[in-house]
Amino acid sequence: MASLGSPRRAVSHIHIESPTKRKRADTNPIPPNKRAKLETSLNISSSEDIKTLQAVDSKYEVQVHSVISSSKIQKKVTSVLRHLNSPSTVKTNVSVLRAKASDAGKLVSIAEIAKRELGKQTDPDGNWYQYIALGEELKEIPRSDGNTIIEETKLGGARGGSRDDDDDDFETMKTPFERAIQGQPRMRGVPIMNLFLCRISIEELKRRYGEQTNTLPK
Repeated sequence: MASLGSPRRAVSHIHIESPTKRKRADTNPIPPNKRAKLETSLNISSSEDIKTLQAVDSKYEVQVHSVISSSKIQKKVTSVLRHLNSPSTVKTNVSVLRAKASDAGKLVSIAEIAKRELGKQTDPDGNWYQYIALGEELKEIPRSDGNTIIEETKLGGARGGSRDDDDDDFETMKTPFERAIQGQPRMRGVPIMNLFLCRISIEELKRRYGEQTNTLPK
């Protein structure tokens, strides 16, 4: 007689998500990238300049265009004009060209072409306003490795080899200050040129940096 086994009960496997894990995923989203402060982007540190730039940054839609040696002039011109010509219902658009001193010539070329194109426009009018602010970027320069300087002095000269040459090694003595900074990096200031370009006069920039424009004086 066959034995009857107990019937098997179907077991359903239901995955229950841990509320702890779900909460962690929901409450820790990836934060959006925050835009750097304008004075930081332009390497400007004086208190008066910072106040001016903070006021401008709060009232206008500022876009910074970095110019480096590999930058294409026409691409930068297009980028500047696109920002200045784009419609803005809240804030007036301002473009800032930023370059190190070594690339300032390219920056000026970009600005001149952009101003020429703005001057040709009739809708809106072809007015442009320009302001220039100078900044400084600190660049780290490694110091020498501190190797001992050896001077070899041969005494007796060449006398037919009748006399042995004496090699005297002289080690230059470092001052306490030189020993203290040995191996520490040096900092050098690199000039930064910042050129603001916009379609209206900005009083904050005008008071601080002066103003250049193609409009006729009233």
